[in-house]
Amino acid sequence: MSDAIVQEMWDDHVGWSRTADRLKSRRSFWRTTVLLLIIVGAAAQTFAASVPDEAVRLAAGVLGTLSLAAAPFLTGNFLTPGQTRKWLRARSVSEGIKSEIFTYRAGARPYQGPDALSRLHAKVKEVRDSASDLAAERAITGAPSEPAPDRLDPSRYIGDRVHQQVGQYYRPKARRAATLAVRFRWAEIALTGAAALLAALATSKLVPIQLGPWVAVLTTIAGAIAAHAAASRYDFEATTFYATARQLSDLEQGWQLNGAPASGEVWSDFVRACERVISAENRDWMAKLDEQSKGGA
Repeated sequence: MSDAIVQEMWDDHVGWSRTADRLKSRRSFWRTTVLLLIIVGAAAQTFAASVPDEAVRLAAGVLGTLSLAAAPFLTGNFLTPGQTRKWLRARSVSEGIKSEIFTYRAGARPYQGPDALSRLHAKVKEVRDSASDLAAERAITGAPSEPAPDRLDPSRYIGDRVHQQVGQYYRPKARRAATLAVRFRWAEIALTGAAALLAALATSKLVPIQLGPWVAVLTTIAGAIAAHAAASRYDFEATTFYATARQLSDLEQGWQLNGAPASGEVWSDFVRACERVISAENRDWMAKLDEQSKGGA
């Protein structure tokens, strides 16, 4: 009976996790679409001003105008702080439920004694109810299911929770985010340099065609790429994920140096500390979002 209840709560975590993944994918899709629209719009309008053929000029002008008009429309409707907050809150609910179940399965405080399952049920309900306004988004996801973790001794908790988070989530995510941050930064630098070179050629009049408008195009694209990278928060993501992985590894090493106890207050303190570190990573994201929302980002 207890395993069935835990499984049902775990499935709720899985549902919220996939809801968060869907909301994040939607956000990434629209952000990439806006970037492409700005690039296409700027290039098409400049091309329309330089091509002699009337039909081509008209088509390019219409494409450029529509692209540049669509970009702010999509941003205002699909890339608002509220949309981002939905994703982060769904992720927070998913991770909150997951954290409580892992703590329960590890036999750590407060999930000890005959009322442990009742306490878990009450806590999971509290976490789930905190996002009752996202019920429609959660309903779209349906009822996915994955096997819930069994009772966890220290070696399994370390492997299934700590090592899994560090090795399969935080470090790969930090590496990917850092790589993307560097790529976008180099793209911005390359486009800015190309714009400067075109400006020099246009001033020197060594090239028989008008280059001035294309300088503006490259500058616009460089700015759009910089804005895209800033909004995607690659640097912040890389720093946060790497720091969380480091903290979890430090906690494990400290527990090992403390004799690797398998029960008692030290074990409970270790488990709760690990779960706090994982939860803090999500809170850092929410705090960053609030900070940027207040600044108008």
